[in-house]
Formats: sequence, C-alpha cells, structure tokens
Amino acid sequence: REFVEDIGSEAERLNRMTAKLLSLTKVDSQEPPESELIRMFPTINRVVRMLRPVAERSSVEILAELEQDSTVLITEDDLYQIVFNLVENGIKYNRAQGSVTVRVDRTEDLARLTVADTGVGIPEDALEHIFERFYRVDKARSRQTGGSGLGLAIVRAIVLRNRGDIQVESTSGSGTVFTVTFPIFDTEVDET
Repeated sequence: REFVEDIGSEAERLNRMTAKLLSLTKVDSQEPPESELIRMFPTINRVVRMLRPVAERSSVEILAELEQDSTVLITEDDLYQIVFNLVENGIKYNRAQGSVTVRVDRTEDLARLTVADTGVGIPEDALEHIFERFYRVDKARSRQTGGSGLGLAIVRAIVLRNRGDIQVESTSGSGTVFTVTFPIFDTEVDET
C-alpha cells in the first residue's frame, strides 16, 4: 500500500514538473500570446477558490482583500499563472495556522497585486536568486513539497512579457511579500 502511495505521489510530482516545463516553453516562445483587456478580480477569485481546499489541508487561511478592480492588458491564462504560482508558494512555504493574503489595489496608473504570507521567509542571500530557473531556497523542503524551482521563474517571465514588474520583500522566519504591478488600461472614458 505504501509503495502504491509513493508511486502516486511521484506521478503527481512529475505531472506538476511537466506542466511547469510546458509553461516555461510557452513563455520562451518567440510569439507572445494575444493579450486582451481583462478585469483582475474574476481570475483572482477563481484562483483563491481553487486553492482554498489546499490551504485548509495545510491549516493555512487565504484572505482576499480586493479593494478596487483594474483592467489590465494580459491573457487570462497569464494572470492565472501568476496568481496561482504566488498563492500556491505562499501556502506551500507557510506554517500551520498561518495565512496568505491576496491584495489588489491601484495607483493612478498602476494595478498592484500583492501576495503576502506568514511563512518561513527567504534568507537575504537567496533573494537575488529566487527568479532563476531551478533555484530552490530549501532543497530538502522543496523536494518534500514538490517544488521544482520553476514557478517563480515562470511568474517573472510572464510579468515582464506583459509590461509588468515584480518585487519581493522577505525576512527569514517572518514571511514573504510579492508585489506585481501592471499598467492600468481603463476602458471607461471620463465625461467632463
């Protein structure tokens, strides 16, 4: 029985790795996908809804603080990938009774997505490497949780391809905050 469970776990890990490699190949392709004007909230809400059971199994709470929706120029799949990877990492590298907070707000011309967790944090010397392909901060824990070192590389590539920016702040033992910004494309014309 244990052997069969091990095979099932390994098959799931390989499936996740294959999906991430396919995503990376898509990101590396010369032809970017056709972007569209989309509202951020529906995609973010879908990711939160999908990952809530995963968070509950890890005794982690997901909070969504969605202040003001914004229209950005991106594909829904790209936005989904960004949010999914950041929230999944926030769950994966958190502690029991911790939380992941997904926040969306905006400035005059930028939509800002923030994913903050109360997890183990990232050591300062690792911060400059976390967006590199196959880089894993804690190799033992990554192996245990199925980490491949590709998720953040994919996120960064997608963000940059869509005229965005990504920043990270972290203190080892105190959690991590990722902030992604995109230009806002307002679809409404002000009438004055």
